[in-house]
Parts: sequence; C-alpha cells; structure tokens
Amino acid sequence: MRLTNNHGISLPLAVWLLNDEYDYINEPNYISATSLLKSTRQLVLSRRVIQEDREMDLSDLLASRMGAAIHDSQEKAWRENGQRAMMKLGYPEAVYSNIVVNPTPQQIAENPAIVPIWIEKRAFREITVDGVTYKIGGKFDQVIDGRLFDTKTTSVYSYLLGRKDNDYAMQGGIYRWLNPDLIKDEHIFIQFVFTDWQKARARGDDNYPSTKTLEYPVEMPSITDTENYIRGKIRELIRYGNLPDEQIPHCTDKELWKGETIYKYYSDPNKTSGRATRNFDTDKAEAAAYMASKGGKGVVVAFPGEVKACGYCPAFNACKQKDLYFVA
Repeated sequence: MRLTNNHGISLPLAVWLLNDEYDYINEPNYISATSLLKSTRQLVLSRRVIQEDREMDLSDLLASRMGAAIHDSQEKAWRENGQRAMMKLGYPEAVYSNIVVNPTPQQIAENPAIVPIWIEKRAFREITVDGVTYKIGGKFDQVIDGRLFDTKTTSVYSYLLGRKDNDYAMQGGIYRWLNPDLIKDEHIFIQFVFTDWQKARARGDDNYPSTKTLEYPVEMPSITDTENYIRGKIRELIRYGNLPDEQIPHCTDKELWKGETIYKYYSDPNKTSGRATRNFDTDKAEAAAYMASKGGKGVVVAFPGEVKACGYCPAFNACKQKDLYFVA
C-alpha cells in the first residue's frame, strides 16, 4: 500500500496515526461482525484488490485512531480506576469491590459475588451455508450486567439523521449471536462522543444533543433474524464471489452514503451554470409547481446527491460502479 501525506501532518501525529495495534485475522473464510454490515459488492471486490495498488493518506486514519484511543482509554480506566470511580459515583461497596475485568471461569466459580466487566472480548462462531463453512468473529466494546455498550465517535449530523440505526442494531445483534451467554438485554446502548458538538447550538435547538456525549439505545434484531441475515450475506458472497463486476449488485444509495437530490429552478433555461433562482431541496413536485406558477417558463434541474462512501472503500480501484460518480 502506498502511503501519502498530502496534508503535511506532523511527525508526532503521523507516528501516532501509523500505530495500529488491532489484532487482525487473516483467514480465507473469516468474516468479522463489522464486515458483515458492508455491501456485498465491497466485500467481493475488496478481495480482488492488490494491496500494493492501494493508496492511503495519513489523514484517512484520523477517525479510526481517535476511536481506538477512546476505546483503549476506557479499558485502562476500568482496569486501573474502576472501583474508585464507582465508589465516587455512589455504588454500594458490595458492588464496586467485586468488579473484575474479563474474569476467568475459575475466578467466577471462586467468587459468587463477582461483578464481571467484559471489555474488548473477541468471540468466534462457525456457520455452514450451502456446504461452505465460515468463521464469524467480533470483538465488542463492553458488556456490563448483560447490557451491550458500543462507543461511537461521530458527528452530530450523523446522529440526527439516524441513517446508521439499522447498522447499529445489526452490529449489536451479531455480537449477541456470538455471545448469547453474556448479552441478555434487547438493546445495544450506543455511547456517542460527538466530534463537532457546539454549545451554542445546544442552547437554541431542542433536537440538538445537550452535551458532547449521549447514550442512545437501539433495539437489536432477534437472534433468529440475526442468523438469517448472516446466512443471507454469506450466500451472496458465495454467489457473486467469482462473477465479473457487471454481475455483482450495485451498492445502494444508503451504502454509498449518498446525499439527497436537490432540485433547482432557473428562470432562464440558458443560464443553469450559475446561481439558481430558487432551491427546493428534495421536493421535485414543489419545484415543478413553482415553475408552473411562473407560466411554465424556466427549467428545473436535478442535482444528484454527493456519493461519499466510495472514497473510503478498499475496493475503489476494482469497482466499475464508482465510475458512474467519479470522472478520471
């Protein structure tokens, strides 16, 4: 993989960004919980990309490294300060004095009062689909008292749109499918840490988060529905794994992180390269009605929403769908 530094990131930050301690698993039929949320096209084509042909800029690592740093500090906090923190928060001594991070079966057997704090625990499970066996794996953030917690560093805009709620639900569902003995609650509790929160906006907008952090419960699918989803995704990987690009289903607008189409009315049909007379966001009918009110003069031009996911996709170089949105 070719590494670039197009934005001139300094050496101290560059070294931090290139420090990747994640325990990747490289097995032919292994699929992670988060990979199962990706589109079939991305999963199939990314396996065909020669790593040496890929290019990555240091700035592309910022989001993942910030997330990893928060997860690492959370684990450290539990291990080094969990009991003291719970004491300050008013929990009974019988509870905080018995917390143990990732206890062994022997520890649990020896202490009936133990309060397990499960952090970054990886689990595996095999599943056979159409005669092919796959290993599914995943490492959740935290499980406490049967409740699954997952920290997300993201923008307030992403939270307000709610477009990833289904992904959150299925991610939690897969973790529960992998750990049915640990995860008992029906929800995944998303712990948002907003990267662009503005105090001034919080004062004047009731829909805007009141703090920089927010717990957001999302109901998970049943274990049966989750397994059906996993089987369906694997079945697609088997079906399209060796087919040419043209026969692999296109990513959906949701998977492309595609913005909404904007409709603009121009009073002069010959001058559509400049500023529009009026914008109508996503309502084409309203734009057409406005043009009709002007005697049918002018023109309404549709501007398709911007496609954002392709720029982050490891299958970019191998994918022909992206050529519909990006001109070489």
